Amino acid sequence: MDYFDFYCPTHVIFGRGARKELIKCLIENSWKRVGLVVDHNLFSNKSVIELIESISATSGHIVSGQCSVSEPTYEDLEKMRKQYAGQNLQVMVGIGGGSALDMAKAMAVLVTNPKPAISYLGFNKMENPVLPIVTLPTTAGTGSEVTPNASFIDSVGKRKMGINGECIRPRYSLLDPELTLSCPEKPTISSAVDSIVHAIEAYVAKKTNPMARMFAKEGLKNVFNNLSRVVKEPNNIISRERIMYGAFLSGIALMNSGTGPAAAMSYPLGVHFRVPHGIGGGIFIPLVIEHNIKNGYYDYADLYEAVSPENPESNITKKEKAELFLKKVSLLFSKLNIPDNLSKLGVTSEFVPIFLRDILTLRGALEQNPVPFLEKEILSVLNSLKLQG
Repeated sequence: MDYFDFYCPTHVIFGRGARKELIKCLIENSWKRVGLVVDHNLFSNKSVIELIESISATSGHIVSGQCSVSEPTYEDLEKMRKQYAGQNLQVMVGIGGGSALDMAKAMAVLVTNPKPAISYLGFNKMENPVLPIVTLPTTAGTGSEVTPNASFIDSVGKRKMGINGECIRPRYSLLDPELTLSCPEKPTISSAVDSIVHAIEAYVAKKTNPMARMFAKEGLKNVFNNLSRVVKEPNNIISRERIMYGAFLSGIALMNSGTGPAAAMSYPLGVHFRVPHGIGGGIFIPLVIEHNIKNGYYDYADLYEAVSPENPESNITKKEKAELFLKKVSLLFSKLNIPDNLSKLGVTSEFVPIFLRDILTLRGALEQNPVPFLEKEILSVLNSLKLQG
C-alpha cells in the first residue's frame, strides 16, 4: 500500500439536534463575545431563531450580520466587516449555506487583520491571529464546514479565488440534518450535486489515497442514492440525514486528495454568469468522466458499484462498469435538470478565450485529472455543451 497522510482536525458533531451543542461549545471555551453570520433567508426559521436566542442568553455580547448573496465578492466582505470591527469578538459562528459559512470565515480573519480583504487572497496571508470559527451548515454539500478555504469573487480581476489557510479551518462543525429541512429545492440540488462532484473528483485525483477513496465512495453512495427522494419528499429527514452525512464524507475526501477539472471549470461560470458552483460542476463532470473513460481510465467502475443499490452486474468488464456509472450520473443529472446547453445560460463563443484564460490559471486542478486535460480538452467540452456563436 502507498504511503500517505490524512488530516481532519475539526471537531464534528453530527445528528439531529446537533445545533444545540453550540451553547456547550461557547461555554466550554468561555466565548462570551460572539460574532454571527447568518444566511438572510434563515432569520424567520424557527430553529435558527431559537438558536440565536440561546446564544444571546448565554453570551455577554452578540453581533449578528446576514449573508444575502449567493456568490459573495471581496467588496461584500468590506461592507460586512464594518459591523464587526472594534467589538472585541472571541468567536465567529456561521449559520447557512456555503456562502454564509465562507463569509463567517472571512470575518474571523478581517476583525483582527486590518488590510483590505483582497490582501488575504491566497494561502496564509494573515499577519494576526484569526478568531476561532464554528459552522452550522443548513445545506449539505459545499464542504465549507470543515475546509481551510473560503472562496469569493474578485470583481475587478474577474476571478473567483479564496482566502485560505489552516487558521480558517473551523474549530467545530455542528452537522444537524434538521437545519436542512428548510432548504429550498434549488440550493438542495446544487449543494448535493457539488458533493457528488467532490466525491468523484476526489476518488480519481492523482493525489488521492486509500482513506480519501473510502470516504469518497461512501459519501457518494449516501448522496447519490437519496437525492431524488429528497427532491420528491423535502421533509424526509432520513434522506436529508444521509445526504448531509454523505456530503460531509465527500468534503473530507476532497480535502485529502484534490479537486479536478469539473470543479475548476465551474468557477468562470460563477464569476461571469452567477451559475451556482454545484450546478457548474454538475454541468461539466459527465463530460470529464466520458473523456477519461475514452482515454483508458476505468476506476469509475468502483463508483458504479457504490451507486447501485441492487447487485451490480458482475460478469462485465471494468470499462463497462465505468460506462454504466457515467450513464447513471447523466440520468440523475437529467432528472434534476442540470443544464447541458451553455447557450441557455447566456454563454456564447465570444466567452471562450476568457474561459480558457481563467481555467488555465487553475492548472493545478487540471493536473489532478488521471489523464491529460488541458486546452484541447476544455474546448472539446465547451463544444459538447452546444455553445453557440
